[in-house]
Amino acid sequence: MSYSIGFDKKIDCIIVTVAGDFHLSAMQSLAAEVAKHLNEHGCRCILNDLRNAALSEPSSATYKMPEAALKAGVSRHIKRALVVSDLSSDFRFLETVFVNQGNIVKLFVDIDEARSWISPKSTDS
Repeated sequence: MSYSIGFDKKIDCIIVTVAGDFHLSAMQSLAAEVAKHLNEHGCRCILNDLRNAALSEPSSATYKMPEAALKAGVSRHIKRALVVSDLSSDFRFLETVFVNQGNIVKLFVDIDEARSWISPKSTDS
């Protein structure tokens, strides 16, 4: 897996772009870096561009992802948009697991819709 992390001043959010196999151990180290950026910029949202990523975990490992993100320092109250190339059952399951564990997460295939939703000015959740 490869990734980049940046900050978008216009929407006041951390932008994370991931390519390749997205799995629990990689997500743990990525979440720790994302937490640092959230604190550094004082923002409360993340736009995850996963259009070139694939989940490579069994369902049992997917269940652990929200807790791993929380332990790495990414609060459940951080609003997260997940942009994917298609609404596969794997990504729908990931979204459901995060939401069921009290996270604010929404899946998108259109990055502009995700930007609109993730913007701190947006009241949708």
